[in-house]
Amino acid sequence: MALKLSGYLFTGPFPLGSTEVRSNHTPVVYAIIAKEGEPWAPTFRALEVGFSEDSGIDFSVHAARSRSLPSSAMPNVYLFYAPRSKYSKADRQQIAAEIWKECDRLKGVIPGL
Repeated sequence: MALKLSGYLFTGPFPLGSTEVRSNHTPVVYAIIAKEGEPWAPTFRALEVGFSEDSGIDFSVHAARSRSLPSSAMPNVYLFYAPRSKYSKADRQQIAAEIWKECDRLKGVIPGL
């Protein structure tokens, strides 16, 4: 399922515990999203939005993994691929900040999912 955040198309969901973006992969802006609530009426909440360094990121050891979540929450990671030829590290950082600001305004709830 694709996810559009602040006009950027993210792919996912990918399991938080086994997803890794290596240094030779395309850098990303990521959103860690928890699916909460009942199966027939889920709510999707952004827990964190960030960007990968050029050295990559391993989500299995990422700090967001240790956040306390309700037992019904299922966190996954969604990725927006930002090729080095088009996006600098500063661009990725700015995109992440823009999306996080929007999510914070909505108390993390992703509307329309």
